[in-house]
Parts: sequence; structure tokens; C-alpha cells
Amino acid sequence: MITSHDSQPRQISSWAMVGGLALGSLLIVGCGPQGGSGGADSANTYEAQLADHLTTTGSVMYGTHWCPYCADQKDMFQAAVDRVPYVECDADGENAQPELCQQRGIQGYPTWEIDGQLYPGVKSLDELAALSRFSAQ
Repeated sequence: MITSHDSQPRQISSWAMVGGLALGSLLIVGCGPQGGSGGADSANTYEAQLADHLTTTGSVMYGTHWCPYCADQKDMFQAAVDRVPYVECDADGENAQPELCQQRGIQGYPTWEIDGQLYPGVKSLDELAALSRFSAQ
């Protein structure tokens, strides 16, 4: 007969094996290639194509470095965030252009200017695509 003292090491050993297998699976899956995670393929992502389209059509996102909604808007572009046409409206921000924001009548952040129209608030990528007449290739 197995005593509880004898069975405890087996139980711990079984749990350790299950935990080790789960951790190993996570490491293998987690280290695999990720879609849209930079590199040469990032130029072909929907986010990158949309950001490039917004740039070539003269669209602009006005925002501030401290605005959480602006950060949320930028996060939607993932690895292509640096391609988003962005104007910093706070004088203390990097490459700030507060006078341009004032000239354009920007009153809240983020605000998109697309085809000369101002669209305040966070917009989904699909909304931005529709407003700018973008179709992915």
C-alpha cells in the first residue's frame, strides 16, 4: 500500500512535468513569427499601407504627447506607427507645431484632417480607410 508520504513526491513530480510542458509550449509558440511585427513584412501590413496612404493623400493626425486617446489611436497602427502623418500640438512635445494646430482650429485630440475636413476623436482603422477612400492591396 502506498502511503500519502510516498504519493506526494509522485504528485509533485507529475505537476512539475505538466508545468514544464506547458511552459515549453508557450516558449515555442511565443517565439514564432508574429504577423505585422516589424521587419521586411511590416511594409505590407494593412496598417502600414493605410499609414502610407494617409501620408500620400495629405491627411494628418493632430495630437499631443500626453493625450491617452492619441496613444490609443497610434497603437492601432502597431509597427507602422512611425509612418502615421502626425503633428504634435503641445509646445513641449517633440517637433511641436502648436501654431499649425491653432491655424487649423484643432480643439481636441486626436483630430484627423482628411481631404480638408476635420474629424475629432479616435477613429478605427476602417473609419480612417473609408474617410480617406483607401482600399488595401
